[in-house]
Amino acid sequence: MQFGIADARHPNDQQAAQDKGQMATSLLEKARSFFVRKPGIKSKPKMNGNSATTMKALVVQQDKSVAVERRFCPTVGPNDVLIKVVAIGQNPSDWKHATYISQPGDIIGCDFVGKVVAMGANVPKSEVKQGEVRWGFVRGGVSKDVGAFAEYVAIEWDLTSLVAGITPAQAASLPIPLVTAIQALYLYLRLPQPFPQPSPDVKNKWILIWSGATSVGQFTIQLAKLTGLKVATTASPKRFDMLKAWGADVVLDYNDPDVIRKLKEETGDAIEYGLDCISEQNTYTAAQQAFCPSGGHLICLLVPQGDLPRPDVKTEFMLAYTALGRDVEMGGSLVKSVPEHRALHVKWQKLVTGLLKEGKIKPLEVHEMGGLEDVQKGLDLMKNGQHPGKVVYKVAELK
Repeated sequence: MQFGIADARHPNDQQAAQDKGQMATSLLEKARSFFVRKPGIKSKPKMNGNSATTMKALVVQQDKSVAVERRFCPTVGPNDVLIKVVAIGQNPSDWKHATYISQPGDIIGCDFVGKVVAMGANVPKSEVKQGEVRWGFVRGGVSKDVGAFAEYVAIEWDLTSLVAGITPAQAASLPIPLVTAIQALYLYLRLPQPFPQPSPDVKNKWILIWSGATSVGQFTIQLAKLTGLKVATTASPKRFDMLKAWGADVVLDYNDPDVIRKLKEETGDAIEYGLDCISEQNTYTAAQQAFCPSGGHLICLLVPQGDLPRPDVKTEFMLAYTALGRDVEMGGSLVKSVPEHRALHVKWQKLVTGLLKEGKIKPLEVHEMGGLEDVQKGLDLMKNGQHPGKVVYKVAELK
């Protein structure tokens, strides 16, 4: 019998070789199991100047609830900044996405505030500094890789704004509500922007903001007054004083059966512009009826359904997500983004820092409800109409 070199061994040597082979196989299997992606971790880790490779993120579950899972930190593109999130803001779109749109595994959340911990190669250092605190928004709830309710977010640098003169929790009240107000007034209603000074063309013209106590409504009131408009708004009576403090000229109870007549009376039947911050059939129908005899232009935040009472009131649907410069699929329809959407957003991201410093725009009163693990409770309260106002959460300490 001939032996190959590998076989010409003492029996003990052969046994030792077998033992080593089994040990090597065992070690290989352990190594393989270590590197196999764990449930919930969907992408390859990238360092990108950030010491962390994984993070906590709030993820939609099979039953449409949300829970904290571990994910790899987002990859930073050449025009991106990586934000270590310290605070997040809750919006109605968060529970609506989780309930109706998101797939299991999607990260939810849009509004974030945090510290810049890494920058892509093309980010101009004259515009962004490592360690700065900035705020912005992404569209969460439609991707397993993108969402603000997480410990890290990557986003194009010029879609963020420097936090100055306010706390991170206050800054978390800004993103989608403020951007929605800006886009509604200056992109969709085509009102002149109030810089360097308000235009005389719209001075003392009337805008109706239905449900002005919403986050979007409060920012729209502030911007409308900056623009030179007169503001009529509706709310529950307990919110009247707050809305008058923001500058509203007329505040009426939306549950008053005579609210339409009173709106016409108080404004001299002169309402030409409108934003419906609730955008359900009963609200935009009522808002339309409050317009002046010659009609006008009403913006809704949900797609209007059914027959509308006044064809002379142009009623248009908008989505703040188009400010990110991408088309948005919503409810089976594609909402197109044009360069003007993103350009307006970028322009105002710079302007807002100064307006906040000067007190011309003020953040909302916020209600802190804990951290990522507490978001489900906040979503449930908002879904049931029981939330206390603008809800924010602390994700990390600002260091």
